[in-house]
Amino acid sequence: MTRRRSSRPSGRAAAGVGRDDGTSRRDVLRSAASLGLAGVLAGCAAESDPENSGAPRETRADPAVYAGFLDGNEVVAIRERVENDEEPWKTAYDAQIRDANRAVAATPSSVVDDGSPPGVDEHRFATGEDRPDYRAAIEMGTWVRDLGIGYVFTGRERFASAAIRLLEHWFLAPETRMYPSGRNFGETYFSIELHITLPTLIYGAALVRDSPRWSTVEADREELRAWVETYLADLEDGRGKQRYTGVVKNNIYAWWILARATAAAYLDDRDALTRAFDDWRAHALDQLEPSGLLKHERQRVDGLEYSVYGLKALAFTAEIARHYGVDLYGYALPGDDVSALLRAFEGNRPYVTDAAEWEWGTGENGYTDADRTAAGSVYELAHSRWDRSEFRAVVESIGRPLYDRRILGWTTLTHADRFALDID
Repeated sequence: MTRRRSSRPSGRAAAGVGRDDGTSRRDVLRSAASLGLAGVLAGCAAESDPENSGAPRETRADPAVYAGFLDGNEVVAIRERVENDEEPWKTAYDAQIRDANRAVAATPSSVVDDGSPPGVDEHRFATGEDRPDYRAAIEMGTWVRDLGIGYVFTGRERFASAAIRLLEHWFLAPETRMYPSGRNFGETYFSIELHITLPTLIYGAALVRDSPRWSTVEADREELRAWVETYLADLEDGRGKQRYTGVVKNNIYAWWILARATAAAYLDDRDALTRAFDDWRAHALDQLEPSGLLKHERQRVDGLEYSVYGLKALAFTAEIARHYGVDLYGYALPGDDVSALLRAFEGNRPYVTDAAEWEWGTGENGYTDADRTAAGSVYELAHSRWDRSEFRAVVESIGRPLYDRRILGWTTLTHADRFALDID
């Protein structure tokens, strides 16, 4: 793999859904996304970048890589476009900084704060009737990511301080921390709710890792790194086991790989990244049909949303791989001469913009505007990778800036039109 620099501070210790109830989980995500989608055009007063901040200042041969989803050179190039009021980045930037400012005042929550089911240790991530831990993970991940992206684009240390306080509450404080491993209870954590939420928290942690405010907040980067190491080992414990590879070949498997790749990228663990990418090639595309649709997702009651949901897991892992010199975007299945991901993006494209063409299920609530916007966000990645007019038509017809309610947030800011950024 091409060598890229992990986002570790110099001279400092480094630290770092098949879904079983789609309707309620989708409602949770829609509620969280509404904070991001409201008031897109709101701007914020400019602040100078502190020279000693962890925000990237210039392009370099070994840019910091933020859990594989973004790197320092991309931040510098996008910031230049924003400073020149260039679209599509400027409007997305305004929305992002608005969200970061909102998150500064966020009240932290954790798996402990909402109680636990009878007989379950309160420090263990658990799923109750109302999914309190899942809801808390979505909320905290959204805040930490928004603060982290705000930080690397502006250098405003108040964003980093707020994010680090939230990370301390979720991962490190003895009174409120979540256990990093299910093996404390004789089993690994195999929860789609973790696979789709913890990557956002880890991404946010990577974005603020270079901040000098860790000592001010009295949080320990090395302790967080150890947490992620234990969490990754727990995830990898399932490799080769029947429940991971023999049965689960739908989006659960793809999100499990994405969770592993995110943790490995945070740790700059090249061996673990290689294992994740190998498993992606081996099984993540098992359900891909010649049409480009994902068989097990298409057949669900709300098959259109699930299809995009599964596509995101596949594409996000490819995005991590890209930052490490591995081309999963271009990977073709044996006997095929077309990229598997390109086939999937093309197969789903007509339905993302016009759900009336979808002949399978769209769920109890139908295919909403929020679903359409969330679906459009992943096509920013496709357009950046292939620069095809049909993918540009998707993002423009749905309407930029586009917001991913899973991991990336304002995807138009961080992942739009990469071919126009003049970087490798």
